[in-house]
Amino acid sequence: MRRSSQRRGTALAAPPANAPSRFGRSGVRLLTLVLVALSLWTLSGFVGQVLTSAQMDRSQAELRAQNDQIATENAMLATQVAEAQSPAYAERILREQRGYAREGDTVILPSFPQVTPTAAQPASTPAPTVAPAPNWRRWFEALFPPRTP
Repeated sequence: MRRSSQRRGTALAAPPANAPSRFGRSGVRLLTLVLVALSLWTLSGFVGQVLTSAQMDRSQAELRAQNDQIATENAMLATQVAEAQSPAYAERILREQRGYAREGDTVILPSFPQVTPTAAQPASTPAPTVAPAPNWRRWFEALFPPRTP
């Protein structure tokens, strides 16, 4: 009889509601647990990627700030190098540190009078100095000053 119903184009009937399914309740629970575990694993991976991205953004901002600082320092050093390589700088250094003069400049040299050394007179014996009081006595006097009536 079954063959005749298939030939006529009738669909197979669904199993009755109270009939046991192929997996049963334990199969559905197992599938649910697997899906929950997969979702949690995916969520943890996503959160890890978000944290890594935030850390990389901070690192990138710090590196850009360092690059800007280094670029500013390089520009300042390039200016100093350009100045040090100029002839005006060389002339200034020669004038200030080496005492050179330009053609046509009048150089004034100071003249100091010659002083002849005189024989030193022997020094008289110094007056004897009074020996200072011992340290313990100074502390005693500092802590217990003498009473004046």
